[in-house]
Order: sequence, then C-alpha cells, then structure tokens
Amino acid sequence: MITEFLKENAVEAAFIQKDENCRYISGFTGSDSYLFLTAEEAYLLTDSRYTEQAREEAAGFAVVDCAGKLADTVASLMEKHHAVRLGVESVLSYRMYLAFHEKMPEAVFSFCDADRLRQIKSEEEIAKIAEACRISDEGFRRIVPLIRKGRTEAELRTALECAMMEAGSEGKSFDTIVASGWRSAYPHGTATKKVIEEGDLVTFDFGAIYEGYHSDITRTVAVGQITEQQRFLYDSVLDCVLHIESLLKAGERACDVDRKARDFLKGKELDSYFTHALGHSVGLEIHETPVLAPRDKTILRAGMIETIEPGVYIPGIGGVRIEDTAAIQDDGILILTKFPKDFLCV
Repeated sequence: MITEFLKENAVEAAFIQKDENCRYISGFTGSDSYLFLTAEEAYLLTDSRYTEQAREEAAGFAVVDCAGKLADTVASLMEKHHAVRLGVESVLSYRMYLAFHEKMPEAVFSFCDADRLRQIKSEEEIAKIAEACRISDEGFRRIVPLIRKGRTEAELRTALECAMMEAGSEGKSFDTIVASGWRSAYPHGTATKKVIEEGDLVTFDFGAIYEGYHSDITRTVAVGQITEQQRFLYDSVLDCVLHIESLLKAGERACDVDRKARDFLKGKELDSYFTHALGHSVGLEIHETPVLAPRDKTILRAGMIETIEPGVYIPGIGGVRIEDTAAIQDDGILILTKFPKDFLCV
C-alpha cells in the first residue's frame, strides 16, 4: 500500500500527521505522532509518552522519539533515504512548513491525499461501523420514553449521550443535535435550554464511536398533535430517503445521487428547502469523502460507507431530517442504522 501510494503521488517520501491516517496506516491509536513513509522503511515519530504503545501497536514501523526535534528528525530521514520530493497532507501548518523548509531547503513539497486510502472499508471496518450504529440505535431506543413536552433539548441530549455510553460507545461522534419546534428548521441546531412543546417536531442527529469508528443517524419525532403541513414534510422526507435507498448502489456517481434526491423533493415543491448535501462518508472520521453533493463526481464503489440524509427546513415552521448510514454494495446497499424510520408520535 505504501509503495503504491508514493508512486501515485510521485514522491520519494510522505509525512503523515492526521491522527486518523496514522491509525489507519500503522495501527497506532495514540495522538501527537506522525508517520514518515518511504519505499524502504516506515517510521512512527512520537515522544516518550507513546513510544512503548507505538512499539506494541505499530507492527513493522520503526519507532523514533522525536520530542522537540521533529523538523530535524524528518530532515535526517530525508537525507538517509536520499529523498527530495516529500508528500505532505493539507493539514500541515504554515509554522511546520517553515520549520521543514528551514531544515530541508532543497526539498520539494507536494500535497498527497492520504484520506482517500480510507474510502473503501474492509469487512472488519464495516463490522465496527455497524456496531457503532447498533450502539446509537440502542441509545435512542432507551431515551424515546423520555421525549415529551416539558423536557428541554439539553436534557434529552444529555440523556441520549449517556445512553449511548452505557450501550458501549467510546464517546459522541459529534455535538449531538436536538432541535425542536421552530428550531428544527436549523439543520445544525445543537441542543439548547428550549422547552419542548405540544405540536413540536424534534430532530435528533447523533452518533456513537466503536473502536474509533463512527456512526451517524437522524430521526425526527412528533410530540403530540402536529399539523397537516408538518406531517406532509415528514412523509415527503421519508419517501425521499426510501427512494434513494432503493436505487443506491456501486457505480452511481455521488453527484447524481444527490441530484435524484433534489429531483424527488422538487416533485413535492420542497427542493428549495433542502439546503445541504445529501450525505457523506463515515469511518474513523465522522465526515469523510466521497460526499453525496453536486460538486463530487466520485464513482461510488462497494465498501464505501455513506449517509443518506435528505431534509427540509422552513423558517418559522420547522424542519425534518431522516438519516441512515449505509454500506455501498454492488447490487444495492446494506443499511447499518436499524432504528425504524416510520412516523413516530409520542
């Protein structure tokens, strides 16, 4: 994998600093560490806090204590391997670049996208994401009886995050969204002290983590009697999710899938209220590529993980989003989030 990666990027060495990429490539689960990769040898650069852990987890990697001398260490390794062209990730800070340039004035830096190595998940990775989805499903199942008028969004957020932890989550995938009533028109309406009222639609967007891998799910719940307009919004988004999930498979272009969702909502005269991408990949990060969005022309392949999350948001009225996490297969998808999407009124 490393040799091919270097060849594809036309570099003799690569410097990897993103934690998720370090973990994926080496197996090391710590932080504040880096990889230096060549065709001849792979190095894990860290400090005394992690050297023993690195030797245990990163099989086949030479562990180097580089505390306080990262640029010197990289320059030394570049010289040792007679490397001139160094691939770096986009997260390389300007300060780090200046330090590298000072120590390696002859080096040629070029961007190499290590994230794409993680696009297609192995069976083991898919199993871990499925377990993260099971945990988030179970967490939500446990707190549904708590959803009622008089509760605050913040109370339900805390209950949901605790329930996921009790069910086995390592933490929350992102800041849990609980948005009720008029606030459900905020696509990223993180929980507040707002009290849930009779007739509110409440959107829950949340995720769990299992062995470093994330889940992502959204469900919208009605509290008490809602209006015909609110029910129309819910049914339209549900039908859109089901429509996309019925046709999604390997070979589709990411942008085309997004367009089909917009075309579907256009038939309901709701497309102008769908204001974000249809979905994104999930793995060691909550947001990965490819993205189901107009700008992404990636051909979807079996083993990719994508969310499907159409939503409509009408200011002053409220909104609905329904989201699943799914594994792309040759002939369809495997939906990993199992909590029912049917209309739920509490």
